[in-house]
Amino acid sequence: MSKRLLYHLNGNENGKFRRWLDGFEGEPRIAWYPSAGDDFRDLLYLHPKFSEIKPAKKQEPARPDIFLHTDYFPWSTSTFLDSRIIHGDDHTSITVTSIEELPRCDLPIDAEIVDFPKGSLATGRVLFMEVAVKSDVLGSFSAPVIYAFVVNEVFCAQRIIPQAGIMSHVVHVRYGGGCGGGGKSSGIWLLNVLRKLKCECFVSDGHYYRQSGDIRAYQLYPELAGDEDQRQFETIRTIRSEGWSDHGDVSWNIPRT
Repeated sequence: MSKRLLYHLNGNENGKFRRWLDGFEGEPRIAWYPSAGDDFRDLLYLHPKFSEIKPAKKQEPARPDIFLHTDYFPWSTSTFLDSRIIHGDDHTSITVTSIEELPRCDLPIDAEIVDFPKGSLATGRVLFMEVAVKSDVLGSFSAPVIYAFVVNEVFCAQRIIPQAGIMSHVVHVRYGGGCGGGGKSSGIWLLNVLRKLKCECFVSDGHYYRQSGDIRAYQLYPELAGDEDQRQFETIRTIRSEGWSDHGDVSWNIPRT
């Protein structure tokens, strides 16, 4: 369940994230963005006002309550989060208003899944962030974000699935190259876990084919393996990547009924 996973990530901390969890009624809807790098555009594209601007062909699942980003982040020279300003241009600004350090999540890093198995000083850290967005189009809003600096495949196999985590949304965009490369997997294994995660909306640029990292992940973590069925979902919206993906258009997909 969602809260079970989130409380697991919080550990024994009694900070802002614990207060957010304790005060949330019911089960939070989690949008998971594996291989996120320094990209926070999921906060924009999963906002209800974006749905009004770009209506879907069918009823769209309700918005997420919290965003979960994962990436093992091996780039020692990156300036990501050195500044509270994540993004800023003439139309949109994304700013971190608060950060809380959660217990570390030191998971295995396999050289056959990623390119830089030593990771970096960031790898293993878990942060709870409150993020403020100002957009000419979407207006001003804030969102809670957890960032776990971990290998996506391992985090899913050793944390999300064992904790029965439910991901209402899964974002598969720029996978393996979220911040300039670093992975040997296309993320095709995600197709095998969407039902386990009870995913209601799969946002993808469609760039997945079995790579050596996917094969290795299946060997190490059989719970990620499957028939890689792309037909389990139907597309309800497609947009031009507009710089979000280098692989082409991005589509919103819901489970077939």
